[in-house]
Amino acid sequence: MVLRSSHSDIASLTGVLKHVRYSLAALLIVTAGLLTWHHFGMERVMLVTVENAPVAVDADQENGGASVATFDRNGAVGHFHCRLTASETWKYPYCRLRMDLGVAPDGIDLTRFDRMTLDLSYQGPGPHNMRVNLIDFEKGVSDRANWITNKVNEIESFLVPDHGEVDVPLDVFFTASWWKQRNARPLAQTGVRMDNVVSVDLLTSSGNTLGDHLITVRAIRFHGKWLTTTQLLVILVAMWMLAAIGWPAMAALALRRQLSSSKAELALLGEVNKALQLEAKELVGQAHTDPLTGVLNREGLRAALIGTSSLLTAPMCIVFIDIDRFKAVNDVHGHATGDEVLRRFAHTLKANIRSVDKLVRWGGEEFLLVCTNTTVVQAAALAEKLRLALHQQPWPLDLRVTASFGVAEHKNSEEFGDVIKRADLELYAAKTSGRDRVHADGLPKPPSGSNVHVLRS
Repeated sequence: MVLRSSHSDIASLTGVLKHVRYSLAALLIVTAGLLTWHHFGMERVMLVTVENAPVAVDADQENGGASVATFDRNGAVGHFHCRLTASETWKYPYCRLRMDLGVAPDGIDLTRFDRMTLDLSYQGPGPHNMRVNLIDFEKGVSDRANWITNKVNEIESFLVPDHGEVDVPLDVFFTASWWKQRNARPLAQTGVRMDNVVSVDLLTSSGNTLGDHLITVRAIRFHGKWLTTTQLLVILVAMWMLAAIGWPAMAALALRRQLSSSKAELALLGEVNKALQLEAKELVGQAHTDPLTGVLNREGLRAALIGTSSLLTAPMCIVFIDIDRFKAVNDVHGHATGDEVLRRFAHTLKANIRSVDKLVRWGGEEFLLVCTNTTVVQAAALAEKLRLALHQQPWPLDLRVTASFGVAEHKNSEEFGDVIKRADLELYAAKTSGRDRVHADGLPKPPSGSNVHVLRS
């Protein structure tokens, strides 16, 4: 009787584990399929033409210039005429074509897209350079009666190729420096915003040759995924978390009913549960890691701050790091080279810090280093060590890659964001005083013309 019961228990357990294996295989297939589809497909495209978007043109006359802009349309194709003319009262002649995507306060959310394609051709003297602005109406901040309050996201001068198509990643846009100067916004409100874009501006470059220019605009296309990478990872993590909870629960119920006296079968269940939990933790870790450099992203830092209260106790320092002239690397050598520079940059930093230090990709070419049990003098010395290590690192195409560092120490009861702001101010000072140097809050600054940080003895 006991023997028959044991055989029944084993058969029941085998059935449960067989179901788990089939479910695991199906979930792996679904995960691989979704990741493949997201990488090679799942693309959404928004088409903007002069036929479906209101168009307006102007020139530098509002600034005292003498340039003249006109526009005519032939179906979905627009012809933007610009006569660039020198003026004694305005040194930077330009013409602008504006295509409206919405009417304030309602625009288009471009955060669902990751790049734009400009389908156009350019005729005229000299190099054919252009600029692009994405104008965002920030609800609760922008004023419909004052256009200058709209966030101006821009990319500076780029060359229009002969074939006329320009592919522009949206993550290369930055907030216009002149806009920051004219709008006294808190630091947290000066970043790029594209969640409510009301217009696209196409402008001639201020360095273009004077004379008659003709820009033919056929279309602007915004490309993105139906699901962002973060959304897809959240869905996959949720699926694996449900599986990690559901499968052990099913197996535990079967074992509780039929195999309560079998230690071997209970041990097997524990192994299955451990394997599933490891799978779920691995996917969760991907959501907290920057996929390009392998260091923490902002979500990863937030999780570390929540899970480790000692990060907010003194002494603790923030080192704000920014690659010098990184935009020029992308513009001249392409984004593939820029990505490789970012990977090697992060690897060099990580190889020269402690395991307890938190290295975070803050955005673009900016990185944040959180050092616990570290004074400002020690953090400044570490920053100088990292600065010199970058000089020794071989870079793609024999580039010379340097970085500027801003250091600030956490004060008692100070908010974490305030420490970052002070480190950012020191970084700004390092940039403006010559780059490739370390500036630390409360420590002597490097002498003019030098990039060697002077530490207190």
